[in-house]
Amino acid sequence: RIPWHPTLMIAKSWTVIVVCGILGTIGGGFVLDYIKSTISNAFKLLSVTSFFGAIFCFCAFLFKKEMGFIIFFAVGELLVFATQAPVNFVCLHCVEPSVRPLSMAMSTVAIHIFGDVPSSPLVGVLQGSSYIALTNFMKISVNRVAETKKANTTPLLETKTDEEVATSLRDR
Repeated sequence: RIPWHPTLMIAKSWTVIVVCGILGTIGGGFVLDYIKSTISNAFKLLSVTSFFGAIFCFCAFLFKKEMGFIIFFAVGELLVFATQAPVNFVCLHCVEPSVRPLSMAMSTVAIHIFGDVPSSPLVGVLQGSSYIALTNFMKISVNRVAETKKANTTPLLETKTDEEVATSLRDR
């Protein structure tokens, strides 16, 4: 039995994502400004926030209680969205000023091509292959159980003649 209602949990998760997306993006910009906006610092901030954000998001799904999930998921999402400022900073400062709009456009397209677009089909492929593997495993398990039951249909307390006992002992 699930201790919380799934539809309500989805609504809460989306609320966390939206709020943490706004706060994390703005917070990432403030942190990058605070630690001096350089490309080296942007990569450091990007690395640290991505690493810890992934850990917090993963650990959130290990909680059985709703509050633990929400807290860890929120911290993870804040950290993951804090990567927006360093990514944009690097995209804008690694090119000449005349091609900065193209740089941002290419960054957005690349994020969608390598992130959003393949994620749905890849998840579908993984779900399909895991479903097939699980189905095959279940069929094999059911067949083995059925074979075992067929092999053990002889009653244990069935009376046997001396001749039948001798024959079964020789066959072993």
